[in-house]
Amino acid sequence: MTNSPGATSSVAVLTWHAVVERPQDLEAWPPGARLYVFTLDELRRQLDHLASGGFAAVSMADFVRWHRGEIELPERALVLSFDDGHRSNAELATPALRERGLRGVFFITAGRVGTGDWLAWPQLRAMLGEGMEIGSHTLTHPNPSTLGAAGLERELAESKRVLEQNLGVPVESIASPTGYDSRHFASLALQVGYRSALQGVIGRNWRSTDLFALRRFVLKRSYSFELFTRLVDPSQRTYLGLRVRQAARNAVRRLLGVRGYEAIRGLFLRPSDPPESEKRRGGSKSQPTNPN
Repeated sequence: MTNSPGATSSVAVLTWHAVVERPQDLEAWPPGARLYVFTLDELRRQLDHLASGGFAAVSMADFVRWHRGEIELPERALVLSFDDGHRSNAELATPALRERGLRGVFFITAGRVGTGDWLAWPQLRAMLGEGMEIGSHTLTHPNPSTLGAAGLERELAESKRVLEQNLGVPVESIASPTGYDSRHFASLALQVGYRSALQGVIGRNWRSTDLFALRRFVLKRSYSFELFTRLVDPSQRTYLGLRVRQAARNAVRRLLGVRGYEAIRGLFLRPSDPPESEKRRGGSKSQPTNPN
């Protein structure tokens, strides 16, 4: 099927994590996690750009239908997603989306629901009622590359079961956590009943992209606003440079192994003199050091 005039030929998936209300609130997050946490003003600025720039926020369900050639999507279609299920997704991100007429998909780590700083079931049900979509982010947020097929299958299947049982809606999409991919992920996601899976490769998605190895842009605070505007623009190919750097990082990961790579990464991220709040608390126990 060819695209009709004004229809998109590719769709970008944007991924945020937690949001904080004030810049000083960032100090409570360990350096590795802080890289993925945005202030509310930063998120609002990004969403304002999307709302005023003719972008259309679509559901994963409609994205899958587009991918299968069943429907067309607008030229500037995007999927707006949030990983992990931090309580700020309900308290700050959802209102920011709603105020701009945008919808998001929230990939939830099912085993964390109702604990610590993570979303509770009533909040997730309220988000569904506001037109948001819920996906899976595994059961316990493991590094998929460290699990065998049986362990990974349990993570994928149990998270789907727990979310569907408590929310009463089908959970048909899953996002892989941590940035480390597993060769089993796609086949197991299909096997346990998902209709699509997002993995770690940077880039846009065409109809030719594997529906169980979908690409996305995991947004970082180190990205400038100007870079953000180029990443979401379908006429730009700015992401190709990011993908080259990602391939280099992956090569280092394979060479050093998970522990070696994370140790080196921690050295680069660790500030020479951490904030006193972080020295006292060591970061919140419910906040992951690598929240992808």
